[in-house]
Amino acid sequence: MASFFKPPRFLMRDRGAARPVVPQSRDVVCYRCAAVLPVSGYAESASCPRCAGNLRLLPLEITKGHWGTSLLTTESIIVHPEAQVIANLTVASGDITIAGSVHSMCIAGGTVTLTQTGELRGGVRAARVIIEPGARITGSVIESPSKALGTLDIEAAARARPGTGPASQIEIKPFEDPLSTPEPPPTIVLPRSTQQRLRVVR
Repeated sequence: MASFFKPPRFLMRDRGAARPVVPQSRDVVCYRCAAVLPVSGYAESASCPRCAGNLRLLPLEITKGHWGTSLLTTESIIVHPEAQVIANLTVASGDITIAGSVHSMCIAGGTVTLTQTGELRGGVRAARVIIEPGARITGSVIESPSKALGTLDIEAAARARPGTGPASQIEIKPFEDPLSTPEPPPTIVLPRSTQQRLRVVR
């Protein structure tokens, strides 16, 4: 039986286009225990052999909105200017770029960038934080550099009410500048009554 179907030109053009190059394997960082594990270049999810947790391996781009479940990925998260995110946790092993409105606790192993159109209600714990002029912040916790990635119980933090879970609790320690020189120990001066007097013997 003859077929009279003629495919459109755009299908024929795409059929001959070169396929994108996908690496055979790549290394990802677990956002639960911070372990580095190799995964297939085509994988979209995996299981961490160290903590046995399920991992999402695809980068996330929020163009309109997201409400409810936490955003978790081993790659990066981008929130576009017209988007709104309401979640307990936003966790990325890579970078987080906020150009829209985010009401969440953000934890990143890389850099959290708040652009001039971005609005954040919540907190940030990341290795680096960049805040551009014009950004709006209403938060309780901003910690940088932070080692929260891999040390928090993600499930417990996702179940907790915003602002009350382990993700928003930090131990405040005095900042130590490695470039500063240590101060010399103070000189102890004894009172006159306890100072030893010299006796001259002739």
